[in-house]
Amino acid sequence: MKVFKIISIFLILTSLFSCESFLEEKDPNQITNATFWKNSDELEQGLTATYSALKQAFLWNSQGFKNMNSRGDDIVARIQNAQIYKPDLFLNDPSNTFARDMWKNAYILIYRANQVIDNSVAIEMDEKRKQEVVLEAKFLRGLAYFVLAQNFKEAPLVLSSVPETRFPAKATEDELWGQIISDFKEASLLPASYAPNLAGHATKWSALSYLAKSYLYREQWQLAATELKGIIDSGQFALMPDVYDNWNSEKENNQESIFEIQYMYSTASNQVNDGDIHFAPAVVGGFYVLTPSEWIFREFQKEKTVDGDFDLRMYATFIWNYPGAEIYQEPFTKIFANAPNTVTWKKFQLWDKSLAEASLHRSEINERVMRYSHVLLMYAETQAELGNLPLSIKAINEIRNRANLSSLVEGSMNQNEILKEIMHQRALEFHLEGERWYDIVRWGIGKEVFTNNLKRPDYMEKFNYFPIPQEELDANKNLTQNVEWKQ
Repeated sequence: MKVFKIISIFLILTSLFSCESFLEEKDPNQITNATFWKNSDELEQGLTATYSALKQAFLWNSQGFKNMNSRGDDIVARIQNAQIYKPDLFLNDPSNTFARDMWKNAYILIYRANQVIDNSVAIEMDEKRKQEVVLEAKFLRGLAYFVLAQNFKEAPLVLSSVPETRFPAKATEDELWGQIISDFKEASLLPASYAPNLAGHATKWSALSYLAKSYLYREQWQLAATELKGIIDSGQFALMPDVYDNWNSEKENNQESIFEIQYMYSTASNQVNDGDIHFAPAVVGGFYVLTPSEWIFREFQKEKTVDGDFDLRMYATFIWNYPGAEIYQEPFTKIFANAPNTVTWKKFQLWDKSLAEASLHRSEINERVMRYSHVLLMYAETQAELGNLPLSIKAINEIRNRANLSSLVEGSMNQNEILKEIMHQRALEFHLEGERWYDIVRWGIGKEVFTNNLKRPDYMEKFNYFPIPQEELDANKNLTQNVEWKQ
């Protein structure tokens, strides 16, 4: 059920360190910190506005997806927009606006979460629900800092809506991850489920999944494995029989979903998922700014199913010129008569709508940010790293079997072979879901992946993270550039 409507609240939209001149005449009808945050309804509205910040450009939604996906070897940036194209080719610098806006919008999310946490103290309401609201805000703050750690390595820690200084210095990488883990640990006290009208709210499982993912990124394998096993053993989740049900609007908030960003069909642009227009082909007015790489299309074809066909995820992810292929309710060969070798995405697209309807680009498809398949493959990875190969293979086989691939046999693969299989399965399972680039970075395989890639000869390890945006350095006297990016 689509439950999050954007609430325009003036104080929520104020800048992180705004101030107001005492000479300005105050409008008695204007919403301010002094007039808001008075009751439970307003605290809930503040929380809703915090969730809505996830849809800000450059976090998730279309622009965020570009940032998350474009640097991987499974994606190619098509157009000559330097802000997209340069990160894709590893030619970006501190002036890049995509990185700047990811940074900015992460701190908008952090500020909103801090407002909820700080202002909850004085509000009289049901204490149980108040505590849940605070823990949800901490989950969202942890998520924002997770994005910053993934993309910038180091960033300032701002843990209050009224910070001690307007010019916070960077926290170290260890300090940043320490806060992320702390927020997710606290949020793990959230309820295991909610009533249907609260679909999309973070649960204890959302928090535990991200806690485990944080441990995974820090290579704390046993800590990650413990949390992941708890999620698996809970019996609360299962893979959807049809993997495509994770990428359409009919089967949202399903048994595989652990956390997803909610969208709804609307004429208001801030309530729809506008990712489809950015990745859709020109035939429906799409910008087609990113396309699947040749590498990923080949990767899907490496292994046939037990029936001798392509991996079922290939049909759920792409549309190409195969017998009987349809798109926009027409034969593929008709729509792409002049470009029969086109490979376009099915995932997150309005491919099954008519040309006229798809051209409106009013997608209500939720973004599945954390799925049970993430849990299984993270668990497989942690157990492989710990040397528990049978447990790793068992988790991998759940993913393989849904794709109609044969089961791996225990004892037939060594640790290194299993880890390579996990890398392969993650590339297929999470293509276009913002995982591949970050996997390349955390596995330290950038040189291996890009050295022989003629389109990306400029890769260096400093490109594993964005530089701190120049505008932020200019505005904050205590902020310093990451070591890798210093001249």
